[in-house]
Amino acid sequence: MERYINHIIKSSENRVDSFIKNQILDETRLDYGGIPQNLVDVKPTVYILSNAIAVYLNKNSKYYHESFLYNRMLLALDFIKRNQRSDGTFDYPSCNFMSAPDTSFCLKRLIASYKLLMKYGDNYQTEKLIQAFLNIIKPAIVGVMNGGFHTPNHRWAITAALLQCSNIFKDNIEFSNNLKKRANQYLAEGIDCNEDGEYSERSTGNYNAVVNTALISIYEETGDYQFIEYVRKNLNMMLTYIEPDDTIFTQNSTRQDKGNRQYADKYFYQFLYLTDIFGIDQFDSAAHKIIYDNMKRNDEAPDCLHILMLQEQLQSYHFKDYGFLDSYRKYYQDSGVVRVKKQKFTYSIIANSNKFLFLQVGSTSIYMKIGISYCSTRNFQVEAIETGDGCYTLTYGAKGWYYLPFDNYEGTSDWWKMDHSKRKILNNTHLEIKVIVAEKEDGLAISISSKGCDKIPIRVEICIPDQSIIENNYFYTKARKGQGMIVREGNVNIHHEDQIIQVGPGFGTHEFQGHYSGEEKNELDYTLFFNEYTHLDKTIYLKIK
Repeated sequence: MERYINHIIKSSENRVDSFIKNQILDETRLDYGGIPQNLVDVKPTVYILSNAIAVYLNKNSKYYHESFLYNRMLLALDFIKRNQRSDGTFDYPSCNFMSAPDTSFCLKRLIASYKLLMKYGDNYQTEKLIQAFLNIIKPAIVGVMNGGFHTPNHRWAITAALLQCSNIFKDNIEFSNNLKKRANQYLAEGIDCNEDGEYSERSTGNYNAVVNTALISIYEETGDYQFIEYVRKNLNMMLTYIEPDDTIFTQNSTRQDKGNRQYADKYFYQFLYLTDIFGIDQFDSAAHKIIYDNMKRNDEAPDCLHILMLQEQLQSYHFKDYGFLDSYRKYYQDSGVVRVKKQKFTYSIIANSNKFLFLQVGSTSIYMKIGISYCSTRNFQVEAIETGDGCYTLTYGAKGWYYLPFDNYEGTSDWWKMDHSKRKILNNTHLEIKVIVAEKEDGLAISISSKGCDKIPIRVEICIPDQSIIENNYFYTKARKGQGMIVREGNVNIHHEDQIIQVGPGFGTHEFQGHYSGEEKNELDYTLFFNEYTHLDKTIYLKIK
């Protein structure tokens, strides 16, 4: 770690440079002392303050014991205190008010700053900062103790804050015990982590890391290894969610990170922390790759200087290896996700999603949908996955249905007041679609067949990145998002960045591109349509050239 610590310190200094440059110094403004946002919000200031405290106390930083920074931090603390609610909580001003969860996220950094001051502070200025933090932390944890939550991950942020503060205020025995009692009520619900290491929100791009951070804190406060074991399982799973370009596959998330492209930087210290505890070679390699690549890209280092200063042994850790997994094959049955990494590409299958198949080569990602206009059905969604030797069989079934008249008068002619659950349903047709995804050395073969009702228009949609070049022997054009073409026959070559992927052969028996009612339009990518009626029996190849 010695070769990277200066990069981490410098990145924290850069954040503090920005803080000093942008801090509001107009005393007439509501956000005086904070940093400018669309709304008056304390959280960004709380987070940057942990960077400021870290570099202020770090002997290798240009800001070490810098009086100018000290005065700016006092202004920031005053801004935070002024915007603390009477019950001790903070707002998340775009939607949550008097919010215990958002207060807990703030406490995560406020407590870290307080602990840094207690560990490294040695003068009157330090004492003044410590008292300013305590004046915020104590009422904040009261608000958290009395508050509630919205989402699964909120519970663990709240629990971590309660347990941390129960130890900070342990001399006040009754208060400390009340905090522990509340924390134990949350812990009694059980940690929402399955055997695969996946949390409820399936948020590989964000909330997995949030929950891991909370569980690490809970482990530190309780010494109970069960909590760090959940983190170990999640990080082990995360290794199979890394794409060929080292970004995270996020398409299965239930939260706002779904579809986002990002590196695994926020997991750096978590891999490092667990390597220090368990000595897991692959975690060592992953942590090393994340920080090395981050520095090579000239990105800002992960925001973890405060953690490394509190866990000093991590700063002297010597990496043994470098890299993510070369290959993997995992079927996560609980979440209905298949993740496979081959030498040239990765692919993913997702159940219960309109976008059911993803192929990634380098940084080029394409995905497949099957559009179905059949009564209320609009898309093929995988209901069952059967594994085979280098292949996966995906199945889906739907029924054509119609309402029948009521047996008895409903007492109203107003359609919206009728209880339609009392109507009998006529099912007069059915449709079954089977997709077989078979691995080839140079890509995938996707075979699609149907049974049941005939003459249903089907659209196999290959969605490719905006600005790709698409061509074959007969045409050459640039893909524009929101647009598309029907491929009637032959193969199409997709050029994107340094990759070429060949798709085909095409088929285009009809020109129908979706029903007007409830159809999901692809506005962000370009779509190659392969259209046919049921019954169909077609195979499409995705070949890496």
